Amino acid sequence: MTLNELWQQVAFAIAGGIAAEILHWYMLTRKPEGASAFAQKPGYWLWTIGMVAVGGLMPALYINGSASALLCFHLGAATPLLIQKLVTTVPAVAAAQGGAMRADGRSVPPLRAFFTW
Repeated sequence: MTLNELWQQVAFAIAGGIAAEILHWYMLTRKPEGASAFAQKPGYWLWTIGMVAVGGLMPALYINGSASALLCFHLGAATPLLIQKLVTTVPAVAAAQGGAMRADGRSVPPLRAFFTW
């Protein structure tokens, strides 16, 4: 299917970003600590929405004119995966030292742990 309008391309890219983030959250549930530590914090949901939004922006940056729906979906799905890879490959020395604590005394998982799946 050929998409001629930018809004169509963005819609397919957003669908790709949503697919990548669904996979991300599914993989978080497969970790021993599960996704519950992340699902309870609004900041992680903002990151998820941001990743989908950045994926949706890619057709506007890469495509001039018509494009296939598959290409737009791929751009939207690949962008969160590339960002995730970049975050997880930051050297441990450059990562934040220490961690935040919840009111009940449990530690808040760092953002780096959210991206590691």
